[in-house]
Amino acid sequence: MAHILLNRIAMRIMVLKGKGSLRRLKRSADHPMAQNEALLKRILRANRNTEYGKEHRFSEIRSLSDFRKNVPVSGYEDYAERIERVKNGEDKLLTASKILGYSRTSGSSGVPKYIPATNASLKAYVRYTWTRALALGAAELKRQGKKYKPGRGVFLSPATNETLPNGLPCSNIAEVGAREYGLFYPFILTIPTKNLFDMHDGDYIYNIYRFALSDPDVTFIFSVFFSVNVSQLAYLRQHWQVIVDDIEKGTISEQIEMKPELRETLQKRIRPMPERAAYLRKQFEQGFDETLLKRIWPNLTVICGIGNASFSSAANHIRSVAKGVPFDFSIYGASEGLVAAVPALETTDMQLLTDSCFYEFIPFGDESDTVLTLDQLKVGEKYEILITTQAGLYRYRLKDVIEVKGFRGACPLIAFVYRKGQLFNIAGEKFSEEDARNTIMMLEKAHGVSIDKWLFYQDESVMPNRYALVVESDAGLDWEACIDELETYMGQCNKRYESQRAKCFIARLTVQLQEPGTHDAWAARCIEKGASAAQVKPVHSLDNQEKREFFLGRIQK
Repeated sequence: MAHILLNRIAMRIMVLKGKGSLRRLKRSADHPMAQNEALLKRILRANRNTEYGKEHRFSEIRSLSDFRKNVPVSGYEDYAERIERVKNGEDKLLTASKILGYSRTSGSSGVPKYIPATNASLKAYVRYTWTRALALGAAELKRQGKKYKPGRGVFLSPATNETLPNGLPCSNIAEVGAREYGLFYPFILTIPTKNLFDMHDGDYIYNIYRFALSDPDVTFIFSVFFSVNVSQLAYLRQHWQVIVDDIEKGTISEQIEMKPELRETLQKRIRPMPERAAYLRKQFEQGFDETLLKRIWPNLTVICGIGNASFSSAANHIRSVAKGVPFDFSIYGASEGLVAAVPALETTDMQLLTDSCFYEFIPFGDESDTVLTLDQLKVGEKYEILITTQAGLYRYRLKDVIEVKGFRGACPLIAFVYRKGQLFNIAGEKFSEEDARNTIMMLEKAHGVSIDKWLFYQDESVMPNRYALVVESDAGLDWEACIDELETYMGQCNKRYESQRAKCFIARLTVQLQEPGTHDAWAARCIEKGASAAQVKPVHSLDNQEKREFFLGRIQK
């Protein structure tokens, strides 16, 4: 009974905090530039005595022009040496704040980046992710004249719980934050421990659903990307009977792979629930139709996950079992910093978070040195974004291209368009053209062949989505036999691809053959339209509808 009371208190606190976050968003819409400049001044003042701050004379900066004169546009390579030193115990190199952990992300060709996280940078994620989503869900219930019933949530994304030798967490931004706020998890999530279920502990999807389905009062579902929801839903279709049987008996099936120590810990936390199991069995036997999630969890208020253009097909797939549950399309950000969040349900237009990072923008396609601030942006225009963060990155080039969709007050509403050099992002892997090119080169080297006409595209005909490689080649390879080899190379070039494939967030690669002469016909078409032969670049991705229709219409049957 005490646990239920604590759960209700914790969830009401989360909703109250979320309401505060929404108020912050609304206030910042009125004077976003003033707030963003104030944040920059605080960052520069706090870090003026760091090694980087002294080197770039932070203490002398009095204006935005001083800032741009003293501090160059940067990339990870400009910080790598100092970050290694911080990892080895030095401090006050990039930021005066305590480093709480590192978000590790695969850089080009799988070379890892280690992005530091501080209390301030983590707070932005806490403020504008879960709490904001919960407050939006509660507000929607109120609008419908319904009462909000506090209940825990389901977190579908797995953890890795990896650390550096010094004990600091080193995985992704969600897990770094989990180490700071994990003590609250048993009261706000169906996960019964202070840690998210670890993919290395065994069948982590079983663990998630084993406890989520036992709880009839679940109010929200959260994952980092909607593609995660797709793979977990496929698992549920296949394994619901085993899970429900275990709920009925108060057991963990021996057929479930799990570390013995975790099995022993979890077994102590469960009991037989025959009534709940009977109810669940009836719902699943009724079918995986659009009412499924509401039948399982009648109080389900919101489903939250990143659902921009890269993940739209995955979000639509989840709607097939989620009638009556509004979607929160969450946030736009990166390991380096949180950039924007949606201010309302069922929209993908995101408001810049002026209290998270300081922003600058390079007009897309502009070859000059023009750099703009958020008050100079125009609707319909695209920009590359620079961020100055609260964790030691300054004028950092995210290599992301955004489009301004409108304004809320004076604050831009943006949408992520694509990452420069990126071909795909099915499940957060950010597979780049360099990754693709290196994959093909590795195959060429292994077989002593040359493959110069190829492209990748995201195949949405299966769930979860998969990569499709289309080759116009007489290399004489058995392409079906090469698929596993190609997947190995793709994983070596992009560790996140390897990881997301292992979690079944991405389906197995497929290879298709292009009709002979297709790439030459495309080049001729471009020249016919006025391009010079020197301007016609090889097509390695289908980044517009014209290319999709041209190349996909010429695949061998």
